[in-house]
Formats: sequence, C-alpha cells, structure tokens
Amino acid sequence: MAVGPQIAGQLRTGREYARRLVEHAPSQLRTPADTEQAIALGYLERHRMGVGGPFRLIDYALADPRLRYATRDSLAWALLARTLDAEHSWPDATVLDSLADSTSLIAAPDAQTQLALIENAVRDTRDPRAGELAVRLAYTLVAAEHRLSPRAPVIAAQVAALERDRDLAKRDVDDLLRAAWHDDADPLSLVPIWRRQHRFRVERPLIEPLPAGVELEAMELAPRLQQELSDASTGRLDRPANAAPSLLGAAAAPFARLASNGTMPPQTPVVVALLAQRGALFRLPPGDPDARWARARFFRHAHDEEALVAEHALVEKSAPGIAVERAALAAAVAMRAYAQESPWFPGDRTPLDPVIASRYGLTAVTFDASVPAAWRPYYREMLSSAVEDLGRVLPSLDLTGLRVHIGANPMRGVALALHDPTRRIIYLPAATSAGAIAHEIAHDLDWQAAETRYAVRGDYATDRAVRDARGGPLAASLRGLTEASLSAADRGAPTALSMRPTEVFARSVDWFVAVSLAHDGRMNGYLSSVEDDLLTGYVTVTPPDVTGAAGSALVNVLDDVAPPSRAVRDWYLTRYGPGRVLSPYDLVRRVLEAPISSPAADSSASLAALVAPVERVRDAVLAIVDDGRCGDVRRDENARLTAARRRMVELAARARAAGIMHARGSALAALDAWRWSALAPYAATRPAAIAGVLGGSVENALANRTHPLDLLRRDSEPALGLTACTGKSSDSAR
Repeated sequence: MAVGPQIAGQLRTGREYARRLVEHAPSQLRTPADTEQAIALGYLERHRMGVGGPFRLIDYALADPRLRYATRDSLAWALLARTLDAEHSWPDATVLDSLADSTSLIAAPDAQTQLALIENAVRDTRDPRAGELAVRLAYTLVAAEHRLSPRAPVIAAQVAALERDRDLAKRDVDDLLRAAWHDDADPLSLVPIWRRQHRFRVERPLIEPLPAGVELEAMELAPRLQQELSDASTGRLDRPANAAPSLLGAAAAPFARLASNGTMPPQTPVVVALLAQRGALFRLPPGDPDARWARARFFRHAHDEEALVAEHALVEKSAPGIAVERAALAAAVAMRAYAQESPWFPGDRTPLDPVIASRYGLTAVTFDASVPAAWRPYYREMLSSAVEDLGRVLPSLDLTGLRVHIGANPMRGVALALHDPTRRIIYLPAATSAGAIAHEIAHDLDWQAAETRYAVRGDYATDRAVRDARGGPLAASLRGLTEASLSAADRGAPTALSMRPTEVFARSVDWFVAVSLAHDGRMNGYLSSVEDDLLTGYVTVTPPDVTGAAGSALVNVLDDVAPPSRAVRDWYLTRYGPGRVLSPYDLVRRVLEAPISSPAADSSASLAALVAPVERVRDAVLAIVDDGRCGDVRRDENARLTAARRRMVELAARARAAGIMHARGSALAALDAWRWSALAPYAATRPAAIAGVLGGSVENALANRTHPLDLLRRDSEPALGLTACTGKSSDSAR
C-alpha cells in the first residue's frame, strides 16, 4: 500500500514498539515506566481479543491520562499497524466445542474445523459482511436439522462478527492512511474526527440493510458452508492452531491488580456476559479447589474491558475451559455496541445534574452511596447521551417529573434496571444498567400514557388497556403486538413476564429505538444493547416477526403512547411492517418460525403427512420471493438473486422437515435409542448382525456410518415436492 515514506516509517516504528512491549513485559510495577508498559500491553491485548474496536481503542489511548504523550503516539501507531496487519489469534476454537444437539446421535464437527470454516467464509468473500451472513444462514439451517445445538448459530455468529470487524477495520485503516497521505495530514489526528463523523465502516450501526450484491454473495456461499458443516467430520479441512497466549505475559497479574483498583466504572456488556455464564463457569469437577478459586476470581473481578483481558490471561492458565472462552467472547461481541462511544476518564467534564434536569425535564438524578464520587460524572454522561439519542427517535419525549437513581434497586440481583411505577423512579444499577435505558424509559412513557389516558398514577396504560373490557383500539393493538412479538421459543409456553403488555411494549420500543438510530447512522450502547436481529443484546429483545404484524402493531401503540416523527414512523413501517422487504435471514426465519399444525405425536402418520405443513409454508414464502418482496435490484442481478432466494427457502424447508422428523423419530423410537447407542461402536465390524436388531434400512446406515434418521430424511425429500431453484411452486396459497 502506497502511503508515503513518513507514514510507512511510523507503521514500522509502531510494530517495533509493540514487539518490544510484548518481549519485555514487566512482572512487577515498580516504576511509573512499568505501569505505563502494563497499560499499553492491556491495549494491545484488548485489540488482539477484539474487545472495544480498534479505532475506539486508539481514541482512548490518545486521551489516556495515565500515559505520557510520547507513549500515547507510539501505542496508537502500534494499534494502527496491528489492525492493518490483521494481528490477532483469538478466539480459541474451544468456544465452538460441544455444540452437538443433545437429542442427536450425530457428532458435531470438531471445534477447530468449525473455526477454520467460519474464518475462511469471512476472509474469502469480497465483502466480509457476506461471509458473516453466510455463516449465520448455514448454522441456522444445520441447527434446524438438529445436527447442532440451538445455541450454535449465536456462538458461530459471535465468532464471525469478530472476524468481520477485523476485515472491515483493515479496510478502514487503508482508507485512513491514504487520505492522510493525500492531504498531508497526521493519521492519528484524523481518528477522532472520523469517529465523530462515523466514517469508519467498522463503527457503523450493525443492523444496517446489506446491499443486494452482498446478500447474493452470502446466499450463494451459505449452501456450500452448510454442506461443509455436515461433511466436516471427514477431517479434510485445514485446521488452525489453538489461539496464542495473552500478550500480557508476565504483566498479567500486576495489570490485573491495576485494573481492579476501582478507578474505572464497570461496563455492563462485560458484567452481563459473565453473569450469563455463571452456572457454566462454576460447573467444575469436585476436588479441584484451585480451579474453582480461579474461576471465582475471574467472575468477580472482570468488570470492565481492562479487567476482562487481565483476568482472562490469568484464568486461562489455571482453569481454562469452554465457559471461560465463551464468556470472554460474549463480552467482546457485546462491547461492539459501544463502537461510537467517546472516551471518558476520571476527571473529564460532564453535564451537571441541573443541566440534565432542565434539558430533559427530569426531577432529579441521584446516586446511591455505593457509587464512588469519581464514577458519577461517567453516569451523568451515560444518561445524557442516552436520553439525547432517544429524543432523536421520539421528538415528543418529555420526562418531566421522572427521577433517576443510579445505584442499588429494590430488586437486587434480579433486574438489570427497574422502573418503579408507584414512586416514578428509574433505578439504574452501576454495573448492569447501560443498554437497558431505552427499555426503562419506555416503561415511563407507558406510565405517562396511563396518567393522560386513564387519569391514574402508579400503573401502565398498556396493562390497563388489556385489563379493561372496553380496551378499544389501544388494547387491540397491544394484543396483536403481544401475540406477534412472542419468539419461537415462547410460543409453546410463554411466561407471564413475556406476555405482560408493558414488557412486550418496552422490549418492542427498545428494538424500535435501536433500528431507528441505525437508520440515522447512530449506535448507542448506553441506550440499547441491540446489535442486529440475531445478536439482540441482553434485555430479552426479539426482532419483529417476519410477517410484519408486530411492526404495524407497535406503530399503532406508539401513536397512542409516544408518537414518533412522521418520517421515522413511515420508514419503520416500510422496513418492519406488513409490506416489509425480506432479507435472506428473514426468508429463512419465515420458514423455520412459521406456526404449523402436524399430526399428533401418537398418530401413525406417514412421512409425507408429517412434512406437508412445511410444504405449504415453503410455497407461501416462495410466492413472496416471486412477487418481488425482497427489494429492488438491477436487472442483471435479478435472476441470480431470485434463484438464490428460492434456494434458501428450499433449504430452510428441508431443514425444518428434517427437524420435525428428528423430533418424531426421537419420540417413536425412544425405546430403541439405547440399543442404537450400545450397538453403534460395533457398526464397522458387524453391520449385518446388527441390522436385524433395529430393522429395515439400518444395515445400510451402519455400513455407511450414517444414523437411520438421516436415511429417513433423505428418503422423504420427494415427499416435500421440492422444486429446482428457478422453478415455480405448485401452490402459493397461505
């Protein structure tokens, strides 16, 4: 890359600086220089693990008061060079281990093979976003077949997300350095400017619609990746080595002590990621107190990004495991919501409480005694930023009379944050409230509507409208929103909390706010933790259903409770209403999540009868594709796009049919399951003798090391009436 001798020289100096830091990591912090080295190594390790984003890290490094100016510049150049060189060796393949479906006898591909597939998919596409989408599609299909665990798509998406970000960041560095060379500017001085202008691709909102060409590349790659996942047990793929050890080296322990000194406030993405893995972290064999102590330390001390990488370096030496790596991966990915965050350090100026109150109508912003004084400006800045961005989406926002209390809440350890309708207080715990603010303010808007509409205080309009027999249009909209918003997992046995109207409304508003900000190029991890329609954050948000019913119902409720601007309202209906343009992932979701009725479990239905409902769903979705509901494209792309979309619908139908037959086979063959498990090890040596035990086509299954259910799936494909990708469906009725 031609960037001129001066910039090239600075990059070489940055690489050399990083090399010296890693080779001479201090084992003790005896001098200020040792402390500086440890802090700089912490930045390099955060970069290696993808925690915080490279340009955000550079912006932080350039403003870090703990570092001398010369160290800041050297470190920033090192981070730029390592981003350009794609220097990373994490996550470890361990995160992809143990992803076999618990009800399947089919082994999952080994973890390192999966990691190679994911990394190759992202790296080998023209646009890394296409590779990321292909990974999501492929893993979703394989999980629907019950070949992989239901959690496999999310974990694979997290791995692909980091790989995608690294590729985009490398391209961003290319652009930055070329622009600096062309304008004879200092690249480091451009980083904060470009961040404020949202010019870096890697810091753009994560939920933006993809161009048609990117979707096409993803849909053409996904079937190949799905097949490779199914065939991965053959071991033909090149497998990467395990992740390299932490760059902190000998400095891990002293840096961990430095990071846990309470100077910086906790970061919710890190805290919640570890809370989600708490059970798995402490699921250790008895008789290993040292490992349990190491895990407990990791869980207790990893409260922000610096402490996370320090404690991770320590625990991976003494008590490594899947839970540790998955917790660190989840934290790194959740931190992506902070991509547009401005640097903050103790001592930075922030809006005063009276200023916040007068600007937004808040009665007061108070703090619990447990919140250190040095942290309080950070939370004022967090609240100010969140409410200001919320006002962009809901211009009618008025919080007059609301009190915000930062610190403990009455439901300690139960809720990330809390809105108290009796006292009209929002409680924002110091460690877990960032990303939940949109949800809690939605509750307050609901509270205000109850006061205005029903002349009552201490209740929510949404709850009251549904309780009221005369409910009216608001109640009808809420019932529609509640039904349409239930996730596929909730449909069977929805909980009381998931069904409560005010919770459905708040979760839906959280999504509305995140995507509306994204439409404006904004992302605010303080306001909402939503990243996209698969990585939906930690406030139990679910994306609107693919039929558009939830999107339409939410707009009707907002019209009554907190009217958005006309432009935002119309855009949201176009994107998520009944006439919404369906993405490839939407098409697959529509097939996999559509409610269907099939013969009862104890019936003697044929395979054709079992999969017939899937055929009807498939034909309905194919009709949507044929009607042009997937977006306008160039004429020369239309045929390939239509074929690729139809192919994805067909694959989703096959996956769902395979899943249904797997579930039915598990139920009908439960008595034989133990026999198959016992006999499978002898399949290679005595297939003929075993064939009579389980009957029929099992002999062929054993000879080919295939599960009998796989043969049932294969034999049933004609029953689906699957057509070629470019053919027309025979029945387009819903």
